[in-house]
This record gives sequence, C-alpha cells and structure tokens, in this order.
Amino acid sequence: MQEHEGRVVGIDLGTTNSAIAFVNDNGEPVAIPNSSGETMIPSVVFFKDDEVVVGQAARWLALEQPARAVSEIKREMGNRDFEFPYQGNLLNPETISALILKHLKQYAESQIGPISGAVIAVPFYFDDTRRKATMDAGQIAGLNVIDIVNEPVACALCYAYGRGQIGAHGEYVGDAGQDSPRPVLVYDLGGGTFDVAYVVYNSKRFQVVATDGDVRLGGTDWTRRLVDFAADRYAQQFGVDLRQDRASCLRLSRRCEEAKHTLSDREKTVLKIGGDKEELTVQLSRDEFEEMTADLLLRTETTTRDPCPECHWASPNRTH
Repeated sequence: MQEHEGRVVGIDLGTTNSAIAFVNDNGEPVAIPNSSGETMIPSVVFFKDDEVVVGQAARWLALEQPARAVSEIKREMGNRDFEFPYQGNLLNPETISALILKHLKQYAESQIGPISGAVIAVPFYFDDTRRKATMDAGQIAGLNVIDIVNEPVACALCYAYGRGQIGAHGEYVGDAGQDSPRPVLVYDLGGGTFDVAYVVYNSKRFQVVATDGDVRLGGTDWTRRLVDFAADRYAQQFGVDLRQDRASCLRLSRRCEEAKHTLSDREKTVLKIGGDKEELTVQLSRDEFEEMTADLLLRTETTTRDPCPECHWASPNRTH
C-alpha cells in the first residue's frame, strides 16, 4: 500500500455548508479557515466561462446568474439521472462534489501543508451507492480517502472527546473506575439531511445501538417554508409569483434564510420581499415560523421516537 506524507483531515461535505479540520500537535481538533477566515464555506459551485468558483463567492454570483450555479448537490449523490452541462460536458454529482472537496483541500494545504488522507462524514442513511459516489468524489478531487464515517458516529465521538473520555487517537481515557456503559442520543439535523443515533460506549466498546434518519429533511426545508410564505404574500399583493423566476427565488431564499437565523435569537424579525419593481415588508414572529414548520419538526420527533416497520428501538440491532 502506498504511503502518503502529510496530515490526515476530516471533512464535512454538507448540503448547505462544508468544512475541513485536522488534529494539531497538541491533539486538539482544529477547523481550518480559508483566506477570508471562514471555517464553513457554502456548498455552492458557480461555473464561469473559463473558471469554476466555489463557496461564498459562488453563492453571491448565483444570485445574478442562477442557471450557472449548483447547490445542495449532496442530495443528488448517487443519482444517475442528474447532469449539469458545462463546456460541452455533462457533470455528474460526484464531479461537482469533487470541485467542493478540491477547494477545501487547496486552502487547507496552503495552511497545514500536504494532506496524506481524508475521512469524509456522510449521513447514516446514505446507501452504498451514495457512499461510493462520495468516495469517488474525494478521489476525483485528489484525496486519499481513508474512510467514510457516519455523521452521528462522528458527532458521538466528538462528544466523548469533548468530555475528556476519548483521546486524539480514539483511545478511551476516562475514569476506569467509572466504566459503566454511557448512552448518548445524537440528534443531527443538518442543512439537508437528518440523522438520529443511539450510541453506547465505554473503555472497551463504542457501539451504535440504533439509528434512523431522513435524507430529504434538513434546515433548507425550514427555509423553503419561509420562501413559500413570503412568495404567497407577495403574489397576493402584486400578482407576481417570485418562485417562477429563478434569480428572484434565490434572492428571496437568501433573505428568508437570514430571517430564519434571526428568529433563532429574537422573537420577531422583518422580512423584506422584493421583486424587480415592488417591495413588500412583512413582520414575522418566531411563533408564526414555528407554526408553519411544526410538521417538519414532528417528522424529526417521529423518526426519533417511533419504531420503523423493519426494526425497533428496543432491539440492540436496530440499524439499516
């Protein structure tokens, strides 16, 4: 087996944002910032005539020329029917994801030197086809993909590490006298996917007892509810549906995402809904937003609490 010089990195290839990190010489995990100081970059790719742009710049360019941009490509991983035309070629999800991974790799190497290998996190509910597509994307990007790890497992490991119970190399370093199994429930609602896992660990074993999830449920669905709410209000006032124009819809989506973030900290916010000529200002409360998205939250609760047809939380073998 060929050996590679350099550091091993961990990559979160997300639906809406992506990040890359490594373990420093002190055994501490460190997220690597890009040249703008951002540790999370939008998972957006914009195709110019002679250049490919990734990240925040791509996101801004997409507002003006949405037909040249691809976002949320993670939801298409393993989809053989998805193709994006560029310079006479039809790009599949693996190739587009590879552009995001290559971007992460390049700015990481500019700061920490050569990368010898990468571990990429994916939703637990990614099937073999999606996992293989993610592996292929990493290889296209020039990465030596060591492993594909489930996101809930990575989260549980991070939790144990943060409590000082797991060392930098995965070894158990907790109090040997308090070695009873420790249960952890991981509720992972990401930008585009949802995972839940019940994990039990001690000094000898780290076991995923049960898992469930939804690859078509994430924060972007909460944003889309706001988009529909805002677009309906605008259509009622001016007779124009902003969702019918892709550029207008993207601009509206950006404003709705900002409003969603604001409502995480405040009880109310102002949502400005703008078309080419007219603008509408709407007051929105957190209670209203929670009411319009209550069914989405209920889907996560149902996935977490209720047994699925194939298996049961009571069983120690509940996995898919």
